[in-house]
Amino acid sequence: MTTVSPDANELPPKPTPMQGGGIEAPFALRIPRIGVDALVMPIKSNEEGILQPPRNISVAGWWSDGAAPGEPQGSAVLVGHAVTNKSGGVFDDLGSLSRGDAIEVKGLHSTLTYRVQSNDVMSKEEFARNAEEIFDQTRAGRLVIIS
Repeated sequence: MTTVSPDANELPPKPTPMQGGGIEAPFALRIPRIGVDALVMPIKSNEEGILQPPRNISVAGWWSDGAAPGEPQGSAVLVGHAVTNKSGGVFDDLGSLSRGDAIEVKGLHSTLTYRVQSNDVMSKEEFARNAEEIFDQTRAGRLVIIS
């Protein structure tokens, strides 16, 4: 899981509104350091509350029940595949990111640049124990990327 915060120097002056202040969809994701340039599609949790990434391994999913990228409050959560022993998963190299690396989310009319704050590896059990914090919608706006 990678947590990033907006780069205050690169926020657009007036983002196009979506869900109270985020940038307007459709979204694209660009992570220059690891060569990611991907479409982002809205997704929802299933009946069991599990957030499955898109079937297409080269596409990222945005949890549309949470904050949109750029909103001042809440976790904007993106999920995608990391494919073991192959390549092609949108987040194959997510673990290579370091604090300060740039992550861009492009909306319909504007682009936000975030900076990596942390890059954590969690077991499924740890993830489940920390889910409330990961998906928190009451904290300051941030982007969370999960593979």
